[in-house]
Amino acid sequence: MNNEVERYVGELRELREKVEVYERLLHKIQLNASVIMDQDVVRDLIGNICEWSYSHRQGNGELSYEEQNKLIRSKFDRLLETREPWTVRNRKEK
Repeated sequence: MNNEVERYVGELRELREKVEVYERLLHKIQLNASVIMDQDVVRDLIGNICEWSYSHRQGNGELSYEEQNKLIRSKFDRLLETREPWTVRNRKEK
């Protein structure tokens, strides 16, 4: 019984982490698309989403379970990474 509770607590912790990342990602997209209007940042964020999604199918079943999970996790960890808003625009103005 104790193992079941520990597994449930671990799964719950992981789900909370995922929800937090997804919410931050959606807020970051909205902020950069509607408020800052920096489409380069939005493009970066959507590209990260595409890479994360593809990582679930990448390897065509040839990767081990551990390798696939490591790949998915690395793409998940990159979901919020992007350039700072206006960096491309500021570079163009110089």
